[in-house]
Amino acid sequence: MRKILTAAVLTALSVNQATALSCLKPDVAEAFQTAAASELSYVVLKGKFAFTAPPKTDEPQTRTIEATFDGRLLTGSGFTQQVSAPVEVNLRCEASWCADLQPETDYIAFVENQNNEKLIFDVGPCYGFAFQEPSQEDTKRVENCAQGGACERLNN
Repeated sequence: MRKILTAAVLTALSVNQATALSCLKPDVAEAFQTAAASELSYVVLKGKFAFTAPPKTDEPQTRTIEATFDGRLLTGSGFTQQVSAPVEVNLRCEASWCADLQPETDYIAFVENQNNEKLIFDVGPCYGFAFQEPSQEDTKRVENCAQGGACERLNN
């Protein structure tokens, strides 16, 4: 009987933990490595997204925004290439936690490049590919990654 109760308690705890969202602080070097290892093609952008935010709903649901990005594209020489392009932004939810994006705010963004035809910025509630108001240090770190230098997660 005691084993059954212990198993029931452990099961209940694991179910509750599974429904909670646990996010590590996003790291630009780790995002760079994840994007580089992906089967998808990514570009790294630094700049601002212009859009009209859709109204929020009471129910957590993915929202899609048509935005315009203005800023710079990461190349092997750093954020050197000026770019202005339409971007589909998907603000995803996990349970009741939803991503948000601030218009006209600086970001480093890891954006999917679909066959050089469409840019899709998929933002999850843990913001693993979205770095709002990036520091100079984060900018230098991701540039270093693109140049083949050290590209390690910081321990914060």
